[in-house]
Amino acid sequence: MKAVHFGAGNIGRGFIGYLLRKSDYDLTFVDISGDLVKNINSLGKYKVITLGKTKALETVTDVKAVELNDAENLVKAIAFSDLITLSIGANHLTSTGKVLQKALRVRKRVNPGQSVDIVACENALFATDIIHRSIRENVDDGFLTYLDNAVGFPNCAVDRIVPNVSFQKESPIDVAVEDFFEWDLESGAIKKNHDIQGVNYVENLAPFLKRKIFLLNGAHALIAYLGYRKHYRYVYEAVQDSEICKAVENFHRQVSEALHLEYGMDRDTLAQYATQLVHRFQNSYLRDDLTRVGRDPIRKLSHNDRLVSPLLMCVKHGVDYGGIVLAIAAGFAYDYEEDPKAVKIQKSIHENGIESTIGTITSLPRDSVPVKRIVEEYNKLL
Repeated sequence: MKAVHFGAGNIGRGFIGYLLRKSDYDLTFVDISGDLVKNINSLGKYKVITLGKTKALETVTDVKAVELNDAENLVKAIAFSDLITLSIGANHLTSTGKVLQKALRVRKRVNPGQSVDIVACENALFATDIIHRSIRENVDDGFLTYLDNAVGFPNCAVDRIVPNVSFQKESPIDVAVEDFFEWDLESGAIKKNHDIQGVNYVENLAPFLKRKIFLLNGAHALIAYLGYRKHYRYVYEAVQDSEICKAVENFHRQVSEALHLEYGMDRDTLAQYATQLVHRFQNSYLRDDLTRVGRDPIRKLSHNDRLVSPLLMCVKHGVDYGGIVLAIAAGFAYDYEEDPKAVKIQKSIHENGIESTIGTITSLPRDSVPVKRIVEEYNKLL
């Protein structure tokens, strides 16, 4: 079995690529960085350092890479692959879909009988749907029929903290990861990749996906934005602050209740999951920088992401959402000058006012109760 993975960064090497090689896939990374591709091809292997109560070390071998702009070799790899995965950032999925569309047209001609699955492994809701829509744009009926028959587009939920932690490397492509991972994959949409080691195949992905995006990524953003205001540097430091820890517990409690009411998820199981998350956040080995976790607040504050989406679920079920309001307000107060998206938000607040900026970025009605509550909480933070 052959796999192509777009994005040879820490998540690609330390999580998705790691599991694909453990499942004996012939793995080719694709990346925009020429230096990274060169290092992967010259070394052919890298170490994964797992950071938990103890440190563990594994070596991932027999890997290769192709540059994104190397059209000939990229198309060749895609044309005969069994699986295509991506961890490139949700903002890049639409443009990468156009690259895949061209490659799949060639595949349709030279390898029409072999099916393939495409999976976007991103911290976003139903990320594979984004790239699926991009691939289907402006194509003929024959190509659409080919996609429907030969290409699977399963959504997934991925969960592993892979920080930019400093550690002694034997090679520049070694990577450090936490000792927990979860990869939930939508079983009904898969064409052929039914036996990836470490993957949890589920019929209904939505509860697993939203549990992860809301409770982990949402709380992570809350810690980043509140921790930044208190001048902490790392997640594990910030979550030890009693006020921030209480805010996380409140956030988890409200989101969990909404998930229970929406999907019938067991309250005790959700509580256990939330407790486990806090323990993971407290892992001092990770030294996960708050500015990494909080980066690109425009995306994190958007309508269908980790903060506004659970707020809307709470509104739907009549659950109090004060803890989520605090997280959103802290996101709008995040003024890290080296984050272009944070700078853009602050510029909008200065020029248009906080209420208008909240409405524009979250797509919430500007005269709605949630926006009024976010504005009130934002003013308290200043």
